[in-house]
Amino acid sequence: HEKLQRANEFQRNIDLNKPFYAGKFEVTNKQFSQFNNATSSCSPNLPMTSISWLYSAAFCHWLFVLEDLQPFYILNEGALQGVNGESDGYRLLTEAEWEWLARKASRPKQTKFPWGDELKIPPMAGNIADEHAKGLVPIYVSNYSDGYAGIAPVGSFNSDKSGLFDLAGNASEWVHDYYSLVPPEPNNTELDPMGPQAGELHVIKGSNWRSGTITELRAAFREGAKKGRDDTGFRVARYLYGGANVED
Repeated sequence: HEKLQRANEFQRNIDLNKPFYAGKFEVTNKQFSQFNNATSSCSPNLPMTSISWLYSAAFCHWLFVLEDLQPFYILNEGALQGVNGESDGYRLLTEAEWEWLARKASRPKQTKFPWGDELKIPPMAGNIADEHAKGLVPIYVSNYSDGYAGIAPVGSFNSDKSGLFDLAGNASEWVHDYYSLVPPEPNNTELDPMGPQAGELHVIKGSNWRSGTITELRAAFREGAKKGRDDTGFRVARYLYGGANVED
């Protein structure tokens, strides 16, 4: 029942029981070019954007080989065949993990925005539609300046309370879950949820450099998409244990 929430948002009771790693930064063009050299000409420190969810998962799949981990995403000739939820391999954050990082981790209470509950955006909180974006976007935040009209190099702004960068603004992020509009069951607590097992769209979380409304800046904001966008990237995650180390 947050002010300006959308109809695709549902309050869920979540228990995150499995510890996980999360990328400190969104994956950059330079990092992605090691997987696909065709992107090597892009500005190296900008977030890798304009790629599909599947391509993001393929990058995670490629990483497991480098570190001799079990694959999380099971791919065959570029198609997703399934996932191994018990793997310690690289993956995308789940929607629940992303939202926990953006509004609860290292905080005394759950907050509405990554920076807190205040409507006034603190200086250097993130790269959003500010005064520099005036004329480029339909709505912008007046009296806020982040120094960028478009996307910015990762880590250009203050870190979140969880220690991560760009959870507010810069690039929105693909997360693991398929997009669903099914309300949760009443009084049900979901344990380490990964979302529906099938669907047409995947969830995008977080605001970006085009975001200029309170609705979009809220941590609960979510979208469903199939194709990549120039304002959407991703960050990697993985469980601390799994695969051959599951008993440890």
